[in-house]
Amino acid sequence: MKQIGMVLALFVCLNVGTQARAADVSSAALRNRISVSLAADKREMALTLARQQDATLQRELASRLSGERLAVDLKQWLSTVPIQASVTAAAERADLNIRRSKGLAGEVDSLLQVRLASASMLEALRQGVEPLYAYEPDGDDATWQFIEAFDRLGGVHHLDVHRMPEQPVLVVDIDARKDLAAGIKLMRERLVALGQRPVPTLDARAAAAATQGASAAATSTPVTILDRIYLNDDQEPWISGAAEIYAVVNGVDPSRDAPALDIVDMPYLDYSGTTYSPNQVLIFWDRYRWAAANVILMEHDDNTNYQDLVAYLFTVASQILTAVGQPGISSLVALGSGLVQQMPSNWFTNDDDYVDSFYTLEKNHTYTNYSGAGGNAIVSLRPYVIAEQ
Repeated sequence: MKQIGMVLALFVCLNVGTQARAADVSSAALRNRISVSLAADKREMALTLARQQDATLQRELASRLSGERLAVDLKQWLSTVPIQASVTAAAERADLNIRRSKGLAGEVDSLLQVRLASASMLEALRQGVEPLYAYEPDGDDATWQFIEAFDRLGGVHHLDVHRMPEQPVLVVDIDARKDLAAGIKLMRERLVALGQRPVPTLDARAAAAATQGASAAATSTPVTILDRIYLNDDQEPWISGAAEIYAVVNGVDPSRDAPALDIVDMPYLDYSGTTYSPNQVLIFWDRYRWAAANVILMEHDDNTNYQDLVAYLFTVASQILTAVGQPGISSLVALGSGLVQQMPSNWFTNDDDYVDSFYTLEKNHTYTNYSGAGGNAIVSLRPYVIAEQ
């Protein structure tokens, strides 16, 4: 059945590709502009902060950091230290530019942060070793020749892309956890605006059941639990910090011939080469026809406009199902494969990176040390039923 689905996926992608190509080019151009703009704003702030650096400012910043907390909110920090008004204004301007570029201006009040590149640098920073200020370049990290950083005189230093510096480095960056959490909320809202039925929470299901009366029979919600997940070492540059992974669960709506997409946050999954045991609900089976669904794992990066991303995913998913015609179980693989193949090409560089895919996961099936189609992720999944009164 999966082989039939893969053949169908190829056929569908050839048909959908023509429709998606124009959107791909437009999306790629937009994302490239965002990437360059974000890098320019972060570079400006890194250079500005480096030139403001002195022993007092360094001690104050070091006092706010710990091994568990390596970053501070840039605007909040600048509001508490004696610094030129022009620096605060520059931070406000850069932060607003970034939030607007990502479609999050109305969702969060700040995104920029200053992050120490590694906990191993904290003691040297506290001892007064002068730090450099750096930022993440734009474009594909595979093409980066060096990491640009600045000292307090504005001097430029070229740091090795893959070898962690010994000198303390403070990175002007986006708070990825806050960014992704706000983005997922926005994507879910956008999916509803595009016509998808909202995903009811467990609390909402329990409340609905309660309105049926105290004597109503107990209901249950079948789900699949993610017990363990492991990502292979992707050798990301040190300046990128911890990864932020999320899942795009996709399938066919049980009551109509339309895609059903859900965005699932995985906030614990920070580093490759580490096994995580989240005990997380990954799939709500009431949402998917044929008791089967696909899961695509993505890694957050700075250059995403979340409204554009989810609109593109939903549009391509709808086009795939339309091309299939009357959908059957084999079209599920076509949907998952088609979404991956029709992603704009620059999503495979240093934007929201494709991590791996799991096709045709089944409702009442246990998967132990199960490898994704791309061989980058290994998961253990189990069926579970959540009882509700």
